[in-house]
Amino acid sequence: MTQAFILGGEGKEGLLLADLQSGTITPAKEPLARELAKAASLRTSGVTITKGVDIAIATSAETLATGSIHEGNN
Repeated sequence: MTQAFILGGEGKEGLLLADLQSGTITPAKEPLARELAKAASLRTSGVTITKGVDIAIATSAETLATGSIHEGNN
């Protein structure tokens, strides 16, 4: 099972590391190496990269706070 994700938001500089095991999101440490550095370079030129992700939704904290996403039993 995946324990971490690398994230980058459109229009935002830098990458984030979301560690699912520890429940943290932190900036990815620079300088990036190997394949991650190549992916980051492609991203700056407008390429969208996904690998091992079956859903990703960009939203604002305000949207989440107003209860627009509902979970639970129906």
